[in-house]
Amino acid sequence: MFNSLYKKTPYAVFILLIQSFFALWAVSRAGHFSTRNIFTPILFTSFFLYFKYISQLRIKKINIFTKRIAMIVLAVSFLFTLLFLLAGSSSLTGNLNNRFFQLIVLAACGTGFFFLVYDALSLLFLSAVPYTLPPSRKTLRHMPLFSFFICLLCWFPYFLYEYPAIMTPDSINQFEQILHMIPYSNHHPWAHTMTIKALYSIGFFFTKDINASLAFFTFFQMCFMSGCIAWMIAALQKLKTKNAVCFFIIAFYALIPYHAVFAVTIWKDVMFSGAVLLFTTALTRLFFFSKTEGSPADGPRQHTASCIIYILSGIMICLFRSNGWYAFLFSAPFLIYAFRRQLKTTLFLHFTILTVALIVKIPLMNMAQVAQPDFIESICIPLQQTARVICEGKELTPKQWASIHKVIDTTYIKDLYAPGFADNMKELVRAGHPEYLTQHKGEYLMLWLSLGLKYPGAYLQAYIDQTVGYWYPDVAYTVGDIDGIIPSATGAESHPLIGGPFVVKTKEILQKLGDMLPLYGLLFSMGSMFWAFILAIAIACAKKQYNRCILFLPGAALILTLLIATPVSSEFRYAYPLAYALPLYLLLPFFPSPSREPGL
Repeated sequence: MFNSLYKKTPYAVFILLIQSFFALWAVSRAGHFSTRNIFTPILFTSFFLYFKYISQLRIKKINIFTKRIAMIVLAVSFLFTLLFLLAGSSSLTGNLNNRFFQLIVLAACGTGFFFLVYDALSLLFLSAVPYTLPPSRKTLRHMPLFSFFICLLCWFPYFLYEYPAIMTPDSINQFEQILHMIPYSNHHPWAHTMTIKALYSIGFFFTKDINASLAFFTFFQMCFMSGCIAWMIAALQKLKTKNAVCFFIIAFYALIPYHAVFAVTIWKDVMFSGAVLLFTTALTRLFFFSKTEGSPADGPRQHTASCIIYILSGIMICLFRSNGWYAFLFSAPFLIYAFRRQLKTTLFLHFTILTVALIVKIPLMNMAQVAQPDFIESICIPLQQTARVICEGKELTPKQWASIHKVIDTTYIKDLYAPGFADNMKELVRAGHPEYLTQHKGEYLMLWLSLGLKYPGAYLQAYIDQTVGYWYPDVAYTVGDIDGIIPSATGAESHPLIGGPFVVKTKEILQKLGDMLPLYGLLFSMGSMFWAFILAIAIACAKKQYNRCILFLPGAALILTLLIATPVSSEFRYAYPLAYALPLYLLLPFFPSPSREPGL
C-alpha cells in the first residue's frame, strides 16, 4: 500500500513516524494507558522498527506481495478495523461526551489499528502465500487409533469427576422428555433427545440404574467425539501431513480442558460439533480424492466410507440443531454446483440427507406429537432491537405503540432488558400475547423496519451487544466452567468417582489458565477463532485456491445463522463447531494441490 512512498527517502521516515504515532494512540486507548505512561516511548520505538522492517520486506518481496494480494490484505484489514471500532467504540472514547472529540478519537484509533493489522497481515501473507505443507516421509500407521485413545484417556478424569455427566437445565429438560415427565418438544432437537433415549435405554436395560444409564450415553458421546478426531487425523495422513502437525492437533483436543468438559456434558451442541467436523472432513476427502473418471483416488472403500459419513453427519447437522438445518439448506446448492462433475453422486448424497431429515421433521415428529419451537424463538435480534428503542425512550407514533401493546406489557421492559441476552424479552412476549404476533407477522415486520429506519443507531448498538462475542476476540465470558447435575425430580444426581482437594484445585487451575496466559487465552475466544477462520479463507484466496472456499462454506453458514438469530451474545457452545473444526480449517490452504481439483 505504501511501498511507493517508502522508496522515496524524504517521505519514508515521515510515513513511519505517522504510522507509529497513530498505532501508539490506538494501543494506548485500547489498553487504557495514560499519555504519561513510561511504556509509551518504548511502544513508539517498537512500532517504528516494526513498520520499517515490514515495509522493507514488502519491497524486497514485491514478486510475492502483488497488487492482488495487497488488495486482499487491505480488505481483511478494513474488516478487522471495522469490527474493532464497532466492539470497542465506548471503551475507546472513555469519558468523552463531545461528539466531535469522540469522532476524532475513533478515527485516530481506527487509523492506528488499521496500520498495525495491515502490516501484521502483510507479514503473515508474505510467509503463508508461498508456503505449502511439506509431505510426510513416513506415516505412523496407527496414529488415528492413537488419537482416539489418547483423547479418551485425557478426558476420562473429567468423566470420573463429573460422573455420570454434566447436566444443565437444557439437559434436564431433555431427560424429562425421555422419562415422559413432560411432552416431547423440538425446542431442544428431538432427534438428539431420541439419541440420548436410545443409549439411556440400553444402559438401563443392563444396569436398572438412572445414573449408570446416563453414564452409558456420556461414554458413547466421548467415543463419538474422539472418533471424529481420529477420522480427521486419518484424512490428514492421507493428505501426507507431517506427524508433528498431527501430534500438535491431537494435543489441542486432548489437553485443552473445555474439550473434556463438553465431552461429558449432555448438550445437543457437543455431538452437533462433532458432526460438523465429520462433515467438513468428508467434504475435504471428496474434494481432494474424488475423480471424475475411473476409481476415486483414495480407493473405492474409503470413497464409500467418505460418502456414508458425509450422509450421516449431514443428517446430524440438519437434525441436531435448528440452525444446522438452515445452514445445510443454504450450503447445499453451492455444494452441488461445486461438485457438478460428479453430479449423480452429489445429487444422491444431498437428496438422501434432505429426505431423511424431512421424514424425521414431518411424519415422525407428527406421529410422536412433538411440539415445535414457537415463532418467538427465531426473532431474538429483532426483539432486542425493538426493546432497545423503547428502553432508550425514543419517540414512537400512537400506531406503533398500539401494535406493541397488543403483544407485550411494557411496564417492566426497562427493568428486564439485558443487552446480549434475549431470554428476558422472549419470556415477556410469551407472558403477553405471542399468538397475535404470530398471526400478524407482516404488521410487526413493518413496525421493525420503520423503527430501524428511524433509529438505526439504536438498532446497530443492540445488534452489536447481541452478537459481539462471536466476532470480536476481547469479550469476557467463561468457557467450560460448568459442574455437576442441577437438582431435579428426574432422580439424576452427581456421584463423583474421584475427588479431593488435589483434583478440584487441578481442574480449577486448568480452567483459569485461559485467563492467565497470553496467546493461550485466544483458544478460549470465539472471536479469535472467527478471525482465524476469515484469515484461512483469505489466505486460500491469496494463493488462488478459490475452489477450496467451498470447504469453508458449511462453517461459514453456521456462523451466519448465529449472527442472524443468536439468543445470547457470548455462549461458547453455540460456536463450538467452529472451535472443533478449527485445526482443519487452518490447514486447508496449505495442502498441496491435487492434479485435478474434482468437480470444480
